[in-house]
Amino acid sequence: MDAEKRILEFLKRKGSALQSEIVKELGLAKSTVSEILRRLEGEGVIVRERIAGKSYRVWFFESSPKPCKILRVGILRASEYPHVILGLKMLGVRYHLKVFDSALELTKEIAGGRIDVGFSPFITQTVFALLLKSMKIHAVVALNGSGIAYKGDLRECKVFATSEFSAMESNLKLALETLGFDIYNLTFRYFDSIDKAINSFKSCEFDAIAIWEPYLQNFERVLHFKDVVGEYPCCSMASNVEFFRERRKELVELKKCIRDSIDEVGEDVAKKIAKLINFDWKLVYRSFDSYKFVCDLNEKYFRFLERYGLKLTQENIKSIADPL
Repeated sequence: MDAEKRILEFLKRKGSALQSEIVKELGLAKSTVSEILRRLEGEGVIVRERIAGKSYRVWFFESSPKPCKILRVGILRASEYPHVILGLKMLGVRYHLKVFDSALELTKEIAGGRIDVGFSPFITQTVFALLLKSMKIHAVVALNGSGIAYKGDLRECKVFATSEFSAMESNLKLALETLGFDIYNLTFRYFDSIDKAINSFKSCEFDAIAIWEPYLQNFERVLHFKDVVGEYPCCSMASNVEFFRERRKELVELKKCIRDSIDEVGEDVAKKIAKLINFDWKLVYRSFDSYKFVCDLNEKYFRFLERYGLKLTQENIKSIADPL
């Protein structure tokens, strides 16, 4: 393995390291390491920051807590992002797209600065933005698109599975209460892997599961949340606040590209999403009908959160939202 590959493998494994540590651990000459890092920095593959004298801290771009030359974008393993994929292509910048299984993990990565722009549940982004003050929300990009898959008679279900601290959990409890269930006499189990959760559901470890598209397409007995609670904000676009301050113009252009591509959700983009999430593209394409795609941000979305028990003041909204 040549020196550049060894350095990149080392940084991918470590996340970050001192430049002197790279020299020592890999047994390479200082001049060789310096030359390679200078070139990689120019390409945007690594980020360097002087920390004391001539000493540098080096990050692989995916692990850097600071904005990089490469736009780092995060989405969930879901089908609600056709216009996000198209918008990124229209934007015409170099970007790295990372797919997450967990809304919590993705939203934490936005807050921590390792994802510059992320698309995750609106309620999750709102709570993180309020608590950590390190995110700005710019648009709701999808409404609806999730529901309950269940066995037998829904009224007889006692054990429900859902992802934690997400639109799934909030909508599940809201829908059950609306249907007259006493949620305090139900059991809720939480998962961070959709594949494991679906396998557990199929093996009857619980009676029902709150899931999103395109997974919901796989089940015959389903209840769509929108049929019980009405239209609801599902996924939103947020940026890390440091990226927002440094590259606001790029965010403005990205939002415009997303908005301009909303009506272009055809088979081609379904195939791209299917490849990203390892899913049948025909199911992905069909699942687009479960969503209402938008790209805006207004107070009505924040007011809907009151139905989940999250009431925001005008000052709260102003502090976490910027519609660009």
